[in-house]
Amino acid sequence: MNYLLAFAFFVGIYHVRTADDFDLPDYMHQCDLDSKVFQKCVREEIEKSLPHFTKGIPKLGVASIDPVDLDDILIDGNGLKLKFTNAQLHGLSKMKLSDFEVEFADDNEKFNLALVANLSLTAKYNADGKILILPIKGDGDALIKCKNVEVEIASKLSHVKGDSGEHFKLTVPNYKYKIQSTNFDLKNLFNGNKQLADTTIQFANQNWEQLMDELAPPVIKQIVKTIVKTINKFFSKITINRMVKGYKKSS
Repeated sequence: MNYLLAFAFFVGIYHVRTADDFDLPDYMHQCDLDSKVFQKCVREEIEKSLPHFTKGIPKLGVASIDPVDLDDILIDGNGLKLKFTNAQLHGLSKMKLSDFEVEFADDNEKFNLALVANLSLTAKYNADGKILILPIKGDGDALIKCKNVEVEIASKLSHVKGDSGEHFKLTVPNYKYKIQSTNFDLKNLFNGNKQLADTTIQFANQNWEQLMDELAPPVIKQIVKTIVKTINKFFSKITINRMVKGYKKSS
């Protein structure tokens, strides 16, 4: 009996996993670094995994990123004071990979990707002042729809030691973005005066680029922060050698 207990104990110890020792999810597969199609393999795995990844991977503690709760957004200048509160960003779960590059060099490992999606922002707004030449005043529900938002993230790959091996971590990310078009819908402008509201909204939608020069940067910054944080959470659970076959670099 004692021998059986001892055997069971050591089998149990052998199968105990640390907090950073997980297999890849079933829908992901390891890519071979020595293969001529390594870049293609990684790209295909990212494309295949994005729908799962953005909706969250509970087993790995990776939270859903759709919707994203945003910090309050304030535009205050050029005669306009416009504040958005209780803001949420929707649509990241539908984003697609538009470009990708990973490089493993001794002195410069990098991970670059570009993602594109149609995004919408819901919030409560409060506005007072002018949009360029037209007055605007009101408070209520806001819906802002952005078509084909592309965010390019370029990051260094650093290494972190875990209990089970080395992990990647995205560090010093830089980014840029572009937006094809934006449509604003602000309820209860001018206390419900439809004629004034329609004129102002039409003017705002015709001049969306000027408004987005102020509105987009804090939103895009938070999108990038959320994406990088989510990727790093995934990296912290899966060792490099479980993702990349033949990877031998030491930190």
